[in-house]
Amino acid sequence: MKAVFALLILLVGLSAWLHRFGGTPRHDATGTDALYLEHLARSAELAVNPPPGSDEETAFVKKVMNAFHPFSYGNVTLKFPEAYAESFYFRDAFHVFTDRDTMVAYMQRTAQQSPGVTFEFEAPGRNGIDFYLPWVMVLPARDGGDPQRSVGVSRLRFNEDGQVIFHQDYWDSADVLVRRVPVANGLIELVRRRF
Repeated sequence: MKAVFALLILLVGLSAWLHRFGGTPRHDATGTDALYLEHLARSAELAVNPPPGSDEETAFVKKVMNAFHPFSYGNVTLKFPEAYAESFYFRDAFHVFTDRDTMVAYMQRTAQQSPGVTFEFEAPGRNGIDFYLPWVMVLPARDGGDPQRSVGVSRLRFNEDGQVIFHQDYWDSADVLVRRVPVANGLIELVRRRF
């Protein structure tokens, strides 16, 4: 009886904790909040529009690809400052950054904590100042099975130096979380059943 009571107390405590921290989203990966709209407008004023198919256009996108491939501490340290302006907007499924040093530090930690992660890039698309770079993130399997592949695309804008001033990722992070965090799978399934 004591074990059942203790389990009940634990479940109530966990539920209260999840409600407290899950009630207010800490980050919105694709919403149009004030910071996003501010940087969208600012980057539209600063972004350059190189001729389609030009060497300049190719060089801009290549800098971004080189920053992520290979995805290692050393490469991130060297290539991100070349690819990204000191002040910019970056938003992915987990974070928002507006200065390069903070983002580089985050990417360095991520690269160290995720050995073997690679990015495969496809041909970019473009609409005026907006570049769209499709990619596949490949995560090595933990159990010796097939690697996990997660598809995404980045919307990019560049300044006159060919550095990113706006970077918005569109990527379903649940692909990764569901497999890597078993509890997340159960929580996501509960939410799906409600809708």
